[in-house]
Amino acid sequence: MTLGMRSFLVPVLASGLLLSCTGEESPPADDTQSAAERPALSPEQIADIESFLETVPEVDVPTLDVETALSLAAMPLACLDRPHAMPRPRPGYLDDRTSVRRPDYERTRAFYGCYDWHSAVNSTWAMVAILKTYPDLAVGKLIREKLNDHLSKESMEGELEYFKESRTFERPYGWAWLMKLYDELAAWDDAEAKEWAEQIAPLVKLFSDRMVSYLESASYPSRVGVHGNTAFSLAMMLDYARSVGDDSLAQAIEPKARDFYLDDVGCPTGYEPSGSDFLSPCLEEARLMSRVLDEADFVAWLDEFLAPVYSRAFHPLTVAVELGEDGDASEQTSRLAAKSHLIGLAFIRATALTEIADALPEADPRIAAYRKLAAFHGSLGFDAMYDADYLGTHWIGTFAVKYLLTARQSP
Repeated sequence: MTLGMRSFLVPVLASGLLLSCTGEESPPADDTQSAAERPALSPEQIADIESFLETVPEVDVPTLDVETALSLAAMPLACLDRPHAMPRPRPGYLDDRTSVRRPDYERTRAFYGCYDWHSAVNSTWAMVAILKTYPDLAVGKLIREKLNDHLSKESMEGELEYFKESRTFERPYGWAWLMKLYDELAAWDDAEAKEWAEQIAPLVKLFSDRMVSYLESASYPSRVGVHGNTAFSLAMMLDYARSVGDDSLAQAIEPKARDFYLDDVGCPTGYEPSGSDFLSPCLEEARLMSRVLDEADFVAWLDEFLAPVYSRAFHPLTVAVELGEDGDASEQTSRLAAKSHLIGLAFIRATALTEIADALPEADPRIAAYRKLAAFHGSLGFDAMYDADYLGTHWIGTFAVKYLLTARQSP
């Protein structure tokens, strides 16, 4: 079964070779030239991109209108007060272990819902982003009520107390989402939003300071397709840092991103997705570097890093993801979790492709290809987003909102 039961093939892949339409290999980049001096794509390469575009299906993707916003707001509203999943009972190997829920969690914790901490944070961001876009939304008062409960002074003091003792929990993924939430609130001309931002600011500052220290000693990035992926979190953190003027964090991220990724070439898209990925390591790295490099240097870097869209090497990023079956009852939870990740990957690919396209020069022919592919993946996400039950809906709505806002702001 494919995501949304849709897929397509690229005719120019039939030969199995990375050749242009002329049958000649594209000449290697001349490393002695500056980025600005390197030649533009050849007419043959442009023709190949145009031929590729004809193979990508025309699709309809929802816009973030009032009806869609209301539907997507229902997801975080349905899970924000639903406590995290308790550890599943299982026989201990050496020791038995039990868990006891804190009796005062609703008062002293902010992000106790939506299955896990980071999902509670990004679901809170989704509600804020929707309400900012549609202040008169029918559920707007309810959203404000939930934000007042979860981002109260007492709740955030409890979060800060916990993280003072727990130094690595949710690093870097959850930390990045809290920074994005703060950025969204701080940029909102709304009295309550300013109060909520002020109440989460101490925890954001703690995460920022710790991230600076962590990056100073980090030797390698994580290139996985799940929460630990370094590029995804650094891109979101860098957006926050530049937006709010957190210069220390920005100055830590920018050189470290170059250290980690500047020499990367030929990203192995054939390895994607791996297992139960919800992130695309290749696209997330390109998305980060689009923020770190100037336009000319980014184009030159991208030429070496991502294969041409019409090539066999890029093909894995152009097709729907195989989801597999749900399995028997004993395996259903783990299989649904993996399935939800693969469904969410469609939205995350769509967002990354849109942002990479936005970073390219206006006349770059790849822009049309990336944007059409983004729409294709976005449509797949909407087709399948309810197919993984609560294990999907507790987080996928966030990435649907993120994609639609990105597409809306795209030129």
